[in-house]
Amino acid sequence: MVAEKRAERQTKREGERVPCTKLRIFVLAFAGAMFLASIGVTVWHGANGFEAAGLPLLLSNVVLWLIPFACHIWFRRAVSDGVLLIAEIFLFFASFLGSCVRLYDLIGWYDIAMHSVVGYVAALLGLFFVCKLADVGRLRPAFVLLVCIAVSLAIAAVWEMYEFVTDLWLAGGAQGAPVETVTGDFVVPVNDTMEDILCNTGGALVFAIHYLAHVWSKKDLGIGFFKRDFTTKKKAAPLAAPQKEQQECPSCNTNAPDAGKNSKNS
Repeated sequence: MVAEKRAERQTKREGERVPCTKLRIFVLAFAGAMFLASIGVTVWHGANGFEAAGLPLLLSNVVLWLIPFACHIWFRRAVSDGVLLIAEIFLFFASFLGSCVRLYDLIGWYDIAMHSVVGYVAALLGLFFVCKLADVGRLRPAFVLLVCIAVSLAIAAVWEMYEFVTDLWLAGGAQGAPVETVTGDFVVPVNDTMEDILCNTGGALVFAIHYLAHVWSKKDLGIGFFKRDFTTKKKAAPLAAPQKEQQECPSCNTNAPDAGKNSKNS
């Protein structure tokens, strides 16, 4: 029994193993290269007098490049290579160029654009959760959008809380520079935080319009691709092997007792 269970678990692992396609290899190699590049840029900033308050943000961007490896190990075939590639392209512009190369400081509108894109991508992550936990085809579009927008706003709130905590503990300026009030106190305006949340909400609303266009027009529009990719495909259970003896001779079992009686009588 122990050997049979061990063989069954081994067969299950082999069935769930992700084939190493060329795109999968490129996705993992690119993630590994960007992980090392982010570490190098973070070390370079630290060695050249970069303010200590910004180092936790840089380190968090380094950790983001481990997401493709986590998806490859945990989700296996649940997320396709194409979706991982799209996520890496987003991380490249938002994380590496934005934080590590500091385009957020060099280009004024870059932060607004990235927060808007984050709102859309985070809503897409909400669609991922819906597809994994339920049959999205049987759910009402209003309920799906409610979950997607809620996930997007929750991610925006968590990120703003992270910036607030790092600014509070490390005296950083992720949420803006402090200004002096008429009473002589220094406070940080909420303008930057509210702009980020509004941009995130705008991105989530763009996703809602995109999703409704997909539902009403009954066309793919890109949303259908993600729904198919996010939906867990369950393998059909193997049919039980038919009992050959009963199929070949269905009357054997019923006649067996009678045959025994006849043998006794004789």
